[in-house]
Amino acid sequence: MARAQTFFPSVGQSGDELSGQLEEIAATELREDDKLRDQSLTAMRKWIRQNGRLRRCRTDDRFLLRFLRVKKFSVPKACEMLERYLTMRQTYPKWFAKLDPEDPDMVAVLDGCCMLPIGRDPASGRIVIFGVVRNFDAQRYNSDTMIRLNMLVAESLLDEEPNQIAGFTHIFDNGGMSMAHVTCWTLDNLAGYLRSVINCVPVRLKENHFVSVPTFAAQISKYCLSFASEKLRARIHCHSTVEELRAKVSPELLPLEYGGKGQTLKALNDQFREFLRLKRTTLLELDDMEIDMKDPREAAVHEDVGEVVADGAVGSFRKLSID
Repeated sequence: MARAQTFFPSVGQSGDELSGQLEEIAATELREDDKLRDQSLTAMRKWIRQNGRLRRCRTDDRFLLRFLRVKKFSVPKACEMLERYLTMRQTYPKWFAKLDPEDPDMVAVLDGCCMLPIGRDPASGRIVIFGVVRNFDAQRYNSDTMIRLNMLVAESLLDEEPNQIAGFTHIFDNGGMSMAHVTCWTLDNLAGYLRSVINCVPVRLKENHFVSVPTFAAQISKYCLSFASEKLRARIHCHSTVEELRAKVSPELLPLEYGGKGQTLKALNDQFREFLRLKRTTLLELDDMEIDMKDPREAAVHEDVGEVVADGAVGSFRKLSID
């Protein structure tokens, strides 16, 4: 099936097996079926046409399904999130504009193997993202670059339907990180990222694994968790050592450097760079979308997008009569 097409197949799993797995997840977790999907897409496109704030917006199935799936096909909530997402992109262009994998700064952090997909977990169907914090040059780059890397990874992978359906698992190796990796974050950036990006980017984040978090980073971790919902906190797992991580993550997925049976980080990163080259045009075309942030018919945009009251999205949807 089209929805099982992916650059990152599951380890030891056929395409038909992945397709069946995704069908089950879509039905049981997202309430998705052909009829609901078609009706929801039609309703969302109609809302976009009638929303005076949205000057330009992608309306293809794959893009709109990002929002419908993360909101389990609640069309009002999906529309609200889409409006927040577009507002966020224009509020923080330093994080979202020109997400070019060939940009010199992006090339440098990508070459450092700071964050990359390492494969798909056959048990869950999820794409697994692996981050090595110490590989990020915090003396040369600040948290803006780190956020841009996060968004480059997320936006590229969200265009694949298996990732929309099954979701993401994140693993971060914090061993060897320095104080510079903490101090490169300003409080404004940290708050803006946590309040805005987490609430506006349509990612089904199902598991977070943090390995070897140093003591000096514990305080900032507590601060970050204060923004997280109870559901998100329950999905966070901390491991003192790589050995503890290996007990929780399939060895077929883990890179060779971590005692797994997967490829080296460099080989995995080379594959990811090939994927990004295929997605480069799509990533850059995201900048073509536009929302009118000063339209008097809708609520004004606050600097903190995470606190924007989404009356604009919900109100516009309520005016829309759906047959």
